Amino acid sequence: MIEQPAIRTPSRWASVHEYGLLFVLVACMAPLPLEGLSWLLFDGRPWAFSLASAVITSVLAVTAVLRHGWGLPVRWVEVGAAAALVLTVWSAIGVAHHGLAQTVTGLRLILIPVAFLVIVGALMSGAVSRLLTAVAVLVIANAAAGVAEVLIGPATLVRWGFSPQHNVRYIDGVFRVPGLTEVNAELGMLAGAYLLGYLACWITPRVRPRAVLWHLAAAAAVLCLMLSTSRSGALLVVGGLAGALILPHARSRSRRLVAMALMGLIAAGAAGMFVLIGAGGSSSLFQRFVVWRDLLAAAPLFGDGIGAAGGASYSRVASSPPQFVDNYFLNIGLQFGPVVMVLLVGATVFALVWLARASTRRPELVMPIALVSGLAAASLTLDSWEFTAAMLILILFGYRALRPSS
Repeated sequence: MIEQPAIRTPSRWASVHEYGLLFVLVACMAPLPLEGLSWLLFDGRPWAFSLASAVITSVLAVTAVLRHGWGLPVRWVEVGAAAALVLTVWSAIGVAHHGLAQTVTGLRLILIPVAFLVIVGALMSGAVSRLLTAVAVLVIANAAAGVAEVLIGPATLVRWGFSPQHNVRYIDGVFRVPGLTEVNAELGMLAGAYLLGYLACWITPRVRPRAVLWHLAAAAAVLCLMLSTSRSGALLVVGGLAGALILPHARSRSRRLVAMALMGLIAAGAAGMFVLIGAGGSSSLFQRFVVWRDLLAAAPLFGDGIGAAGGASYSRVASSPPQFVDNYFLNIGLQFGPVVMVLLVGATVFALVWLARASTRRPELVMPIALVSGLAAASLTLDSWEFTAAMLILILFGYRALRPSS
């Protein structure tokens, strides 16, 4: 009698990880309606769902490490130990400069995307695709909300309780809608992340999108980019596609020339789209250049510690002046010092060179090239690592490309 192979069934923890990430997706892609719900459930504490999302992410990451981490290669354990030492040292610097609460908040913002990497890596077969379908539904919902906000108008939204200069923002005289997120930059980044991952799937072997919802969400993501007028979201897409089309070594010189011409058309089209809707002004960008120069000139050699810049300095527990620099490389420079910032830039370049060379043997590395180059481009004008929804979406697409059965 021939024995039948054992069928691997999802464990209880695998289901918990998937459902936990589904909650996190809703919390970070639709925080605005949850904020309203929190006033009913948590007595005027709109941060309750955000805190719950962070706690769930942390618990899921710890359980994933405990269940799967014992077989890690020694070199990964050594890297983890070195990273823990670095974080401990700069956490101590942060506590000395602005206290424990703000430092812990900054540490959370740094580690949440790392936790996502761990959790998604522990998911069972098929879970990543199901979660990306949920992402598609949420992108479509954000586009519908964005259209509704344009039709209703900012003045009425403020009367309904939307926060001026946060939910309802005018930049260069243009109303920039938030969709279901709290601020237009979040909408633009999650839309850019989905659109980049979706388009990169078409040039990655064996992972072309087939679900109708995914196609509809791609169109909705373009609409979200337009309504949010997020130039960082557009940079994420254009920069990522440029890397994916030009850097892989598997392509011939003629294909690269065609790709470069295509990227020129895409970049021109994106710029034209923003000009058409009245968001082509560059005054805010030039203002950033001046701010960046002054901040970097005043940065201590070892930085002011974790939490000194970015979202932590804007949190409700912050004790230092707010410092949102709209450049994640500079964000790292202010927290860890200019030397670490230069090392981060060098590591990003090294990663792209290594991925490009390895793509000769592994064509599926087109997706990581797209994600790294896109994230690097967006990080030049935004603290991209701190945008939870965008980071989770990019990680999900990355795992789908490297593990097609996921």
